[in-house]
Amino acid sequence: MTETRILVIDDEPGIREGCRRALTPHGYTVHTAENGEQGLQRIQSDDYDLALIDVMMPGISGVDLISRIHEQDPETVCIIITGYATVELAVTAIKKGAYDFLTKPFTTDDLLLVVHQGMERRQLSLEARRLQKIEAEAQNLAAEKARLEEMDRAKVAFIRLVTHELQAPISAISTYLDLLLNEYIPPEKQREVLERSQERAQEQLALISDLLEFGRLKELKAAEKAGPVQMDTILRGVLQQMEPQAAEKGLVVAAVIPPDLPPVRIAADQAKSIWTNLISNAVKYTPSGGRISIQLRKENSTIEGQVIDTGIGIPDDARESLFSEFYRAKNAKELNIKGTGLGLAIVKQIVEKAGGKIWAESEIGKGSKFTFVLPISE
Repeated sequence: MTETRILVIDDEPGIREGCRRALTPHGYTVHTAENGEQGLQRIQSDDYDLALIDVMMPGISGVDLISRIHEQDPETVCIIITGYATVELAVTAIKKGAYDFLTKPFTTDDLLLVVHQGMERRQLSLEARRLQKIEAEAQNLAAEKARLEEMDRAKVAFIRLVTHELQAPISAISTYLDLLLNEYIPPEKQREVLERSQERAQEQLALISDLLEFGRLKELKAAEKAGPVQMDTILRGVLQQMEPQAAEKGLVVAAVIPPDLPPVRIAADQAKSIWTNLISNAVKYTPSGGRISIQLRKENSTIEGQVIDTGIGIPDDARESLFSEFYRAKNAKELNIKGTGLGLAIVKQIVEKAGGKIWAESEIGKGSKFTFVLPISE
């Protein structure tokens, strides 16, 4: 059983010695201090279950000492010893955290009674604290269990989606090859079937590429290659690559890039992925003759990028799932434009891992605006 440690703080030697002699035979370990300063030093260097404190002492008063003691251990029971008990003093001491009073002169029985009661109070308080800690730990464990179960459900759903998305193109290619091998396709139609097979194979390669990138982003060490990167330089390279696709649809692409933009801390290939996915989507879903505007600027301690198009827009009911894996809005599917449904999920992962954020604004039939911000590299 742990020993019970008591500190007696009183400027009268008789009180200190009397308390020590009365309490020691009952199994209490008693230390003494002759003033508030000495008592505070003992409290700061050792642990005590209960303190008997004289209210009238030179230096730090007994009432002021209570709060200093509770800074070290809120559960230390403080009992005031006084020869001047008044209602005002009682109220002040209780507000400061005193448990009880001993009025001078007091007997050994009076002392033992108040100490026993004080220790019962401490044990109850410590038990309550222990139970609160156990309850908090139980709540944390329950929350963690729920989080892990949700992650497991999400993982299973993700695997199902991946399996379906990988299976569909392979099944189509296999069907086309069976038709060719069994000579069900006349010679004049064979090239068309081969072209369809090649198209589905390219879809499969694009999906695998996106899955590999998405998987890398999930790794803990994904940010290891991050370094100061100029988003404007990356943007110019992506615009050059996307130019033929935009020109084929007769799209006007305009970029506003101010000079001397500071760098951001991100991997260069991930910065390229942000621009490629956002601009590629704008080109895909903007009808011929439309316009795509790209803006890049410094905003306080961030770099802000925007891709604005005059495309088909995003339905209101699609906003919440827009950045989810494999999600494609209904109006996007109806256009029969090929896509993996991973592009925006990849962009969101990249931006958030780099300490930024991304959001979308859109009006159905009038276009969309995607905005992302990334912190400037130190």
